[in-house]
Amino acid sequence: MEITYASPSASDLLRSSTGASGSTMPTPRTIKIIPLQHPDTSSYGSPGGFGNNSSSSSLWPNSWISRYRGKIKRMTFFDWIEMFLPCCRWIRTYRWREYFQVDLMAGTTVGIMLVPQADSGFVPIFIYAIFGSSRQLAIGPVALVSLLVSNVLSGIAESSDALYTELAILLALMVGILECIMGLLRLGWLIRFISHSVISGFTTASAVVIALSQAKYFLGYDIDRSSEIVPIIKSIIAGSDEFSWPPFVMGSTILAIIQTMKFLVPEL
Repeated sequence: MEITYASPSASDLLRSSTGASGSTMPTPRTIKIIPLQHPDTSSYGSPGGFGNNSSSSSLWPNSWISRYRGKIKRMTFFDWIEMFLPCCRWIRTYRWREYFQVDLMAGTTVGIMLVPQADSGFVPIFIYAIFGSSRQLAIGPVALVSLLVSNVLSGIAESSDALYTELAILLALMVGILECIMGLLRLGWLIRFISHSVISGFTTASAVVIALSQAKYFLGYDIDRSSEIVPIIKSIIAGSDEFSWPPFVMGSTILAIIQTMKFLVPEL
């Protein structure tokens, strides 16, 4: 749509300009107006805002539900099996000659480490091999998860009490149920709202706390258990008079051997 746009006083300005300078002003410029597409106010109720009817509030959920129903209708029997048993999906593309040897070594290493830690730690590993789909997720009683559990339960019960063990089992069950629900609803995208800096800072601080808590095996005396760095450092300094040379020499030697082997054999 094209329209000539000029103010009501344009003719007066044109006559005054002609009489003063003897030249006429250029004709009004023709401009193109793009009409604004206003939404249908009936879907929002009253013209003044998001009205009283429920069509606006149910528009997005209805579209999401309809897409979800369409996806379910298109799923075949094998799609349902792969959904609940992801191992059926990745086992078809598993490269036995390339992956089996290294996977066997990794599984044996994890098994040897779990024997002194917790015999029940074997169960989650076998379960996740069937129902899990991530190749990078660490399964088992790792130090970082143990630190989180200790932070939650330390203020409720003592670590030596039977109640502490029961609460830890209950916490693991609750987290497992929550993760199953989030997996079925495909809510993994929520992790995008947690910035990389927050995750990196939390992981680094946890690594420092875990490393300081293991210093008692190098120094030869007990250190107070804590999830904070300052109390651990104070405990290390306070017990320095109980320092023992044999565990320090043995620990330092083993650590040097591990670092040397890692430098000589980068695959380790």
